[in-house]
Amino acid sequence: MLETEMKKLTAAIEALTAAMTPQFNLKDNEPVVEAPVVEAPVAKEVMDKDVLTRMCLELSRDGHKDLIKAKLATYGATHVTKLVGDKNYGPFCDWIVEQAGGTQ
Repeated sequence: MLETEMKKLTAAIEALTAAMTPQFNLKDNEPVVEAPVVEAPVAKEVMDKDVLTRMCLELSRDGHKDLIKAKLATYGATHVTKLVGDKNYGPFCDWIVEQAGGTQ
């Protein structure tokens, strides 16, 4: 039993060593410097659904009701609360902000 445990431990150490080897320059024993990961910037923040609903109501009262309905239809929704996911909620938020003149 002890021999089996030692074999498992040895295999784990070898696997760990193999996993760590690419991270170090074995010749100089210095860490290998990798290029930093750069994330794509997010153009605009997605707003809260309550804020979005309020903005839609204000625009609707200002005479843009049909325009809002048409835009919602392009995203396959009938109401603001039916928008889900980044593919339709975020772009709709951006569109509403543009319609409102860029103010939230």
